[in-house]
Amino acid sequence: MYERVLVIDDSQEIRDFLSEYILKPKGFEVLTASNGLMGLEMAIAKQPDLMIVDQQMPRLTGLEVLEKLRERGIEIPAILATAHGSEETAVAAFRLGIRDYVIKPFDADEISESVDRALRESRLQRERDQLVQQLMESNSQLQRRAQELNVLYGVGKSVASSLDLEEVLHRVVEAAVYVVGAEEGSLMLLDEEQGELYVRASKNLDSKAKSMRKRVNDSLAGKVLQTKRAIAIGNDSHFKRTHTALLVKSLIYVPLILQNKPIGVLGVTNRLKETSFDSNDTRALSALAGYATIAINNANIYQQMERKHNALRAILNMNDDPIVVTDDSHRIIMTNKAARELLDITEEDISGSPVHKVIANKPLVAFISQPEGDAIETEQTLEVKGRSYQASLQLIEDGSRAVVLKAID
Repeated sequence: MYERVLVIDDSQEIRDFLSEYILKPKGFEVLTASNGLMGLEMAIAKQPDLMIVDQQMPRLTGLEVLEKLRERGIEIPAILATAHGSEETAVAAFRLGIRDYVIKPFDADEISESVDRALRESRLQRERDQLVQQLMESNSQLQRRAQELNVLYGVGKSVASSLDLEEVLHRVVEAAVYVVGAEEGSLMLLDEEQGELYVRASKNLDSKAKSMRKRVNDSLAGKVLQTKRAIAIGNDSHFKRTHTALLVKSLIYVPLILQNKPIGVLGVTNRLKETSFDSNDTRALSALAGYATIAINNANIYQQMERKHNALRAILNMNDDPIVVTDDSHRIIMTNKAARELLDITEEDISGSPVHKVIANKPLVAFISQPEGDAIETEQTLEVKGRSYQASLQLIEDGSRAVVLKAID
């Protein structure tokens, strides 16, 4: 950024000397005026960084120019050029706020040093203002990053604690819209059979956008899925459509990758806002996409476990012998119908409850709860409700154990 100096002097020779030999070689942009009134008007219109003002000029003297600027509340650093014997004028000029004065005739070194002295304070002020502005911007960015991290932390906790896939995915999309200040957000999953992406969770999308499906081979979201790389498009881009007939100003799409396989896309869009997204927005969205992927993976694992659990429960219930299954902390995982009837317990009683709180038969509790070791008994005869049973204990790899009770006739 060039500093601008206004030279006000009725002498063409002095204007040329100051402009061509002093100021332009030092990199200044130079404005000139040949009388006081012209100089005043130019100072008001152009707001230069420094003025070099001659005192004796037609129409307005140098002091009058300074006085009229002060009346308008305009403060421009100034150097006053005076003739010999005008020290009183210099004193009056200092009262009007000039930075320096030079006595004609002056040489190049003198006026060059005077210019540097006059601008030193304004340069320091400008540097200070820039530093303050940079500090304010840095603080604003830090506050925003802290806000983003708090949101990401909250979503992370939600993912870690919830197996409700619907809830977690909607929270991820809501967080995406909030963190980057977007108008709309969506989470799309891949329909492999159709080769299309469909909306699984959304925020602020209209019914048309929610029901729209995007071809993987003919959409920006599909490109993200295929390349496994995020795309960010600003309002200055030639991409004006998302290949869905929906006009947008800006957007970000990031891939959802599960075990190195792309399964969907998380996106935010602005249709009305002129502001574009930045690299911080893309980074935050990528983190949220990671949480969504974790949630999907957790839900898939949970569903698989539920299916296995239900299958095991069905098998156990087909067995007429009472069976009790516990985890490595001796908490009941599962029982079959025969065990619940024999031990007088319900399914509600046993959900994750310690054996000793659910089963009243102390010898059976002791048998199930044996500490692991070489001396552990795997078979034992027990009496339950006046009838003898052969109890068999089977240790399972993850520390769980199953006990089967066979009635002894």
